[in-house]
Amino acid sequence: MKNRGLLVTFPCVILSLFLGLHLRAAAPQQNTAKIEAQIKEVIQQRLAALRRQDAKAYASFFAEDCLDTSDDGALVKPESVAKDWQQDVRSGITYHGSDALELKVHTVGELAVASYRLELDEDWSGQKLLGSTRLTEVFAHRNGRWLVVAHQETTIPNLRRVPVRVDPSVFDAYAGEYQLAPGYIVKVKREGDKLMDLWPGDTDWVEDIPVDQATFVARGESGEIIYVKGADDRITHFILRTSGGDLIAKRTK
Repeated sequence: MKNRGLLVTFPCVILSLFLGLHLRAAAPQQNTAKIEAQIKEVIQQRLAALRRQDAKAYASFFAEDCLDTSDDGALVKPESVAKDWQQDVRSGITYHGSDALELKVHTVGELAVASYRLELDEDWSGQKLLGSTRLTEVFAHRNGRWLVVAHQETTIPNLRRVPVRVDPSVFDAYAGEYQLAPGYIVKVKREGDKLMDLWPGDTDWVEDIPVDQATFVARGESGEIIYVKGADDRITHFILRTSGGDLIAKRTK
């Protein structure tokens, strides 16, 4: 299943301008290895605050003027995030975050840029959501501390989605070819106990993860594929449901 979202270039342009302005006024670069170690420690301390449900401590790692973009694209204030968490905890919702995974830190003049992945479990009184997010953060050294001055989150969709149990024989009905546009054909097949799809331009088949009998997602990709039956109980098309709307793929074979 291919992502159908647009590339979000605007935050990257702003970040480039932001870095450029600081580079022109940058002090001589400090010891790179030392700075990288400091940034990694600051990130780990902030995530430790997350794990112990200390929203106020978590927010203290952000500068007051931080450009904080959440995973839904909204600009938010760290203080408002802290208030939301406190309300969630009072409502019986808890968060359990991983350590920083695949963490990389680069120094850029007097700034440091970190990129890492975070796995965040949300426990809604026994009901769990398993999230995965890629974060990019810019740090500046202020008043003896490294503080986040720009924070960008991007959700990695369906990466940790838990499949439901479906009889693999159901997949036989979904196998075939589906047309989203003239000349744009998606191929679907059953491979053992898995349903696989192949999109134009791809060379590798991708496993579709069932979230119910007729709805599937792909790990790390947004959207859902929903198979639809006609009057004769045969599959006539699938719906590709995306954040931007629905697309219909008619079955051709």
